Amino acid sequence: CANVFPVGGGRSLRHNIPNMKNYITFACLSCFSICSVLFLPLDNKSHDRQLYAESIDNEAAINDQLEVISREDIVFKAKTQKPEREQSLPSDKHQPRQQQTTKPRLLPVTTGTVVSGPEGHLPEGMSLAHASVQTNGSQPVKRITNRDSLQETIDNAYECLLRGKKYEARNFYSQALFMETSRERQQIIKRHLDALNKELVFSPNPGPGSTVYKVVSGDNLTKIAKKFNTTPGLILKINKKQDVRIRIDEPLKILTGTPSIVVDKSDFTLTLLIDGHFIKQYHVGTGKNNSTPEGGFAVETTLKNPIWYSPEGVYPYGHPKNILGTRWLGFQNKPGMVGYGIHGTTEPESIGTESSNGCIRMKNEDAEELYDFITPGTEVIISS
Repeated sequence: CANVFPVGGGRSLRHNIPNMKNYITFACLSCFSICSVLFLPLDNKSHDRQLYAESIDNEAAINDQLEVISREDIVFKAKTQKPEREQSLPSDKHQPRQQQTTKPRLLPVTTGTVVSGPEGHLPEGMSLAHASVQTNGSQPVKRITNRDSLQETIDNAYECLLRGKKYEARNFYSQALFMETSRERQQIIKRHLDALNKELVFSPNPGPGSTVYKVVSGDNLTKIAKKFNTTPGLILKINKKQDVRIRIDEPLKILTGTPSIVVDKSDFTLTLLIDGHFIKQYHVGTGKNNSTPEGGFAVETTLKNPIWYSPEGVYPYGHPKNILGTRWLGFQNKPGMVGYGIHGTTEPESIGTESSNGCIRMKNEDAEELYDFITPGTEVIISS
């Protein structure tokens, strides 16, 4: 005001009109800016479109570890839907799901037997599962799944996440992964599984599927691992320990489930499961001319830096002709099936191809990670 109406100086109000206009303009802009900040609308619905924000407390972990994917990315409609189901699903995938008056029920996943029409066509609304860990003797059983059952499983996983039940959500996503046939949607589901397992499995955080053991006098990692039918390497890995030294009363997270392995020759993948639930998937190489045998096997030997007893000779670890890499998981022999197993490789470029003599090849770093989970007797299912 002093600038607009200066005291003295012999200047009249008429001479200060330009200053007054500038002042009024500045005041209006200032008020507009303040109001914009105070009354800026908040998007309260953004959290409804995230799968993990409600269940992860550490916001930095969300940004660093998890890829937030909208729920609509993995909501798959069946080819034929009942009218009441159409009401519960958005008609436009870009529109948010309407708020429900009651929460969906958590139902078990149901599957049927293989039923096909002429030329192997499946009934309307049905799809063949990509893989299954259930076996009939030594051969995997192919099953079909109703798309409504797949949708129900996805819904169950999402509801579990909203309620902070990450272990149950992981298990539902694992079921959905083996029910889904689209490779693109499988990749989306696997990203959710990897994010959940990073916390549930590959971290010291205790929770379902694990126990916390307190070290007592006389303990060592080998003794503890034997007690829980696991490996010292896995105890070190999930507890982020750099060496084998342990102290009395030190808490150690121990995974309590039973591991198993599923190999799919059709897409060169090896999937690690615990109690039938997805833990991690790796790319592998298989045998030339489809020579990798199919069926059920059991791991018999686990070796670090293995010697290769090849048809041409015996080559110790480190020899240029030893192609086994840093780890070996050997299968129990069967009639006509001798010397098969899972191993690392000195030829990582062969991963994703039919290049071995029949064994399953992995990158060394992947074979080393898998090795820590596996104990003698672990079941292996190989199929195409």
